Amino acid sequence: MKKLIMFLAGLILVALMFGALLLSGAIYDTGNKVTVDTFFFQPNNLFYQRPGDLKSINDLSADQLRNMLLNKYITEYFYVTPDVEELTNRMEGKTALRKMSARKVFTYWFENVAPEIEEMTNQRMLRTASLVSVTPVPGSDKYWRVEYELKTWEKPNNLALSPVVRRGVLNMEIVFRQKLKEEINGRPIEYYLESGQDPVAVFGFGIQDITIQEE
Repeated sequence: MKKLIMFLAGLILVALMFGALLLSGAIYDTGNKVTVDTFFFQPNNLFYQRPGDLKSINDLSADQLRNMLLNKYITEYFYVTPDVEELTNRMEGKTALRKMSARKVFTYWFENVAPEIEEMTNQRMLRTASLVSVTPVPGSDKYWRVEYELKTWEKPNNLALSPVVRRGVLNMEIVFRQKLKEEINGRPIEYYLESGQDPVAVFGFGIQDITIQEE
């Protein structure tokens, strides 16, 4: 009799375990319940660094558009990440920096600025660059005095250290037209954009000459 009771108890226990497995499988079966929700990550607490409404080129003044493109250029010119492949692409002229630079400007960057960036990249540093101000160079009708700011985190993975902040000045000969190009490499700009290339190339913007002054 005792053996019969133990046998029945074992069967009941097995049945309960099997039922529990079926129940948990039903609860956690998400194969047909997958949804994807899209979110923008807010990159900064400052309102002007949050994603905003899309704007037409006609909604921006000439100075606003020029300064946006200048900020993009300064970022490309100075920024550092611990990504060797990205720097290789930049040095090989595959990024927006080459598209916005005259040949002699890019050559100067490659010979004089890129080596420092390469050394910093190998040391796994991080550096950001941003535009501070743009003013005409006194006595010149084509050069602009562009002040920029660099923030450098010299030790990787150490958030306790504050960045080293430095400012400098670029004297830049800027070519700028407040309109989009109609063609790139003989084809409508739609082909260029749909291929995933950097949109900066579709603007009438470029740097013909540049000198760097440290302050």
